[in-house]
Amino acid sequence: MKSFYSVAALAALLLAGCADQGPTSPPLAPAQRGFSSVQMTDDETLMSFMGGGIEDVSAGVELASLVSTQSAHTGVTSIDVPGALATRAYGINAAGEIVGSYTDATGTYGYLWTNGNVTKIQFPGTIFTEAWGINPQGDIVGRYRRAGAAGLSGFMLSDGVFTDISVPGHLNTLPTKINATRDIAGCFHDTNFLVDMRGYVQRGDRVTSFERLRSTMHNGVTPGGGLIAGIYFESATLVHGYTLERGVYTQFDAPGATFTEAWDVSPTGTVVGYFNPETSHGFSRDADGFTVIDVPGALWTRIFGINPRGDMVGSYADASGTVHGFLLGGRGQK
Repeated sequence: MKSFYSVAALAALLLAGCADQGPTSPPLAPAQRGFSSVQMTDDETLMSFMGGGIEDVSAGVELASLVSTQSAHTGVTSIDVPGALATRAYGINAAGEIVGSYTDATGTYGYLWTNGNVTKIQFPGTIFTEAWGINPQGDIVGRYRRAGAAGLSGFMLSDGVFTDISVPGHLNTLPTKINATRDIAGCFHDTNFLVDMRGYVQRGDRVTSFERLRSTMHNGVTPGGGLIAGIYFESATLVHGYTLERGVYTQFDAPGATFTEAWDVSPTGTVVGYFNPETSHGFSRDADGFTVIDVPGALWTRIFGINPRGDMVGSYADASGTVHGFLLGGRGQK
């Protein structure tokens, strides 16, 4: 089984067809309910959950057989950057352009995927770049780290020009998504994300942080900023998804899970993400309820982005442990 991130690398990163019908999530085995073999006392490992998550899993994990309990999806397409050891898909816009990151023998870089054509994204002078969000105008946001830097910084790429969009006065800035009205959702933190991390929305030069709870991440935001999806780290072993709709905070968890992360929200209010840190399952949550979504045969599945049509992107590990990005066709949301 391949493993792409050592504990030290995690610190660098984050101190870096379908079933016709099916009700809700499958029953969770006892080991899946909590953090199983993950050593959640390791701060570097904890910080991986502000990015793509743990990509290596324990031996003996049962392969997923469920594709989706939703009907009318158009199928799963794997996304692999040529020559990459691992590929991840994090964001998708209305035109179907996808952004993410890949790791090869020389490092980790962002990419833009357009109809199968791949464009490398690397913030100038850096050793690490990830692209996390793209809006209909083609603006891209993400994270980068320079050699010797203690933390991660944020960037926007617009019309071929990189701009640093880090929140002043903080060690780490992690932009995650940008919407059609150019609202940017993300989080910032300093030395202890369980204490000083705050979700924020940036509109132009104005940054509005969420101060009601400590240790939050804003990850997706609808046009105009009326609905936000994110993650609340209540403790090192209890993680929740949430929505913030015009100031009203709603917290939710996958059935039976103690670890749920919400990573994006569509203009119609569908929230996507994943639950369980190792044997992860993707999900969507909307007015019809909570739906579990897995790539067939995967060790784990994580969903990070959704566009107005309901197309979803994320990453999964195949039976050998190799990490791929994926696109799951949507249901024609309006």
